[in-house]
Amino acid sequence: MLTIFNRRELITISSRQRFFHVREALSAAGIASTVKLRGAARAAERARYGTAGLCQDALYTYVIYVHKNDYDRAMAAIRSALRNH
Repeated sequence: MLTIFNRRELITISSRQRFFHVREALSAAGIASTVKLRGAARAAERARYGTAGLCQDALYTYVIYVHKNDYDRAMAAIRSALRNH
């Protein structure tokens, strides 16, 4: 189980497609991960302004965490996923 005390930030991604490729690579390697989703357009949503013209990938950032002991294996697993996509 990943907790705030035993996890380490692996990568921060703003592309939804790259996010899915990274999670797929981690899953294939058998590495557990958690994700924190940060909305970049929160202020605009709260103020009821539209987000017309913004790229959908620019709206969110995905922070992926893995267990501290799995960090090196996770980096090796996602390198190929990021290089190929």
